Amino acid sequence: MITELTFAILKYGFLALLWVFVWLAVRSLKRDVDTLSPHKSWSHRKSARRARKAAESNPMPAMANAAPVAVSRRGNPGMQMGSAGGAGINANAKPTLLTIIDGPLAGSSVPLSNGTITLGRSSSNTVVLDDEFVSSQHARVYADPASGSWAIEDLGSTNGTIVNHRRITSPVVLPARVPVRIGATTFELR
Repeated sequence: MITELTFAILKYGFLALLWVFVWLAVRSLKRDVDTLSPHKSWSHRKSARRARKAAESNPMPAMANAAPVAVSRRGNPGMQMGSAGGAGINANAKPTLLTIIDGPLAGSSVPLSNGTITLGRSSSNTVVLDDEFVSSQHARVYADPASGSWAIEDLGSTNGTIVNHRRITSPVVLPARVPVRIGATTFELR
């Protein structure tokens, strides 16, 4: 027969165990959201804002807006994902790779050619990003004939394309080593 004291100990022990389980479940969900969310945490945004202010105080050439050009929107299916390179590349040299530096495909790279590189969820893209925050045809990186540089254009995506911590609304020239974020993926030209 269970005494009243034993019953109370079991009841409060079970209640404590239940709260531990709830706390662990909430912590696990929060970590998953923090990891998979394209929106960075408050502390990450604060440190990024400090770094941006420090970078703005240094005289660097600003990114210029490029005029829209008539370039085919279809991807180049011949391009394959490869291993990342890029260590020791001069920042002033013309980029030869689109390198993914953060996200599920981190470490992968796509060689730049005279064609268009498309990014999105659809399998018809050059770089397929399996991410719920990425549109099926999200963005494209292309050789801008007007400037002779690489440019990036958001293709009307829902969540936008972030270039150097700023959401773009029109095509912009994309210099080497400038981070671009699409959903949970960050890449740069090298």
